[in-house]
Amino acid sequence: MIICLTISKIDWAITKDVFTIIGTISAIVIGAIGLTTWRRQLKGTSEYEVAKKAILLTYEIEQAIQGVRNPMLHLPKDEVESGRRLEAEQQIYADRFVILENKWAELQTIKLESKVIWNNAAAESFNEIRDIIGKLRGGIWLHFWMKGAYAGPGATVDNSAERKIENDKIVYYTSEDDEFTLKIKHAVEHVENFFKDKVRSK
Repeated sequence: MIICLTISKIDWAITKDVFTIIGTISAIVIGAIGLTTWRRQLKGTSEYEVAKKAILLTYEIEQAIQGVRNPMLHLPKDEVESGRRLEAEQQIYADRFVILENKWAELQTIKLESKVIWNNAAAESFNEIRDIIGKLRGGIWLHFWMKGAYAGPGATVDNSAERKIENDKIVYYTSEDDEFTLKIKHAVEHVENFFKDKVRSK
């Protein structure tokens, strides 16, 4: 009877309010914890994806660079027979460079995203690749300049054997250990070294 009396004295309206408040607070706390965890997972996934794309696109650019340097040229027979061999060769290199430039353009987006996440160090990791592309572009230009492609009538072109040999080291892929290939590999490794831990930590 004492127990019944005690229970009957409880103010159920206040008790209900207290439990409602506790339940609401608990829901807020659990929701906040869940949201924080979700944001952390989302951030981790986003960083992983950017790092993975950075490495993948760098590999694709490496392949595109070596594609430009491929010494095999399939010149159209009619172009050669009509005396347009040089123009045909220029078109082949122009087409190859389009592939490289498209990949480089894709990498620019990743470069900006990585800069937002990891600051300037991330963006700077691509600088050697950029320089390699610039040197290759210059080497291709010089290759055709020495063949007289851009020289006007009466212009003297310095196409000494020594100069041609040095430029050919840039223009032509000869082996996995050729001088320019090793520079390309070093540039790729620079990107790998920055991003590889960010991929492996996922």
